[in-house]
Amino acid sequence: MFKKNDPRRATFVRGQILQILYTAAMGEALNPDDPYLMARGVLVAAMEQLGVLPAEAELHSSLRYLEEKGYIDVDWAKDGTGGFVSIRLQAKGIDLVEGTDLDRGVFFVTRRT
Repeated sequence: MFKKNDPRRATFVRGQILQILYTAAMGEALNPDDPYLMARGVLVAAMEQLGVLPAEAELHSSLRYLEEKGYIDVDWAKDGTGGFVSIRLQAKGIDLVEGTDLDRGVFFVTRRT
């Protein structure tokens, strides 16, 4: 959809991350005890299956942006790799996906209404 060097690609990747988290949370299929939490492996597998998995640095950059804005919380690995263990969708992220909040730095292919 976007070329690798297209600056809009980052907004697309951020939207995909939130959409994946939101869909999983609303279905409560992954973790009924904590539906807003997603392990790294699950996110990576979902993005890979959708054909939207970015390079590791781009993924981490997108997660940092979403975390800074308060849309997600990230459990960063403390092993010096800069990686992450899991992510948790926050209420502000739900509002963004549902369209009650707006952010020009996040692009959704389809928006829930």
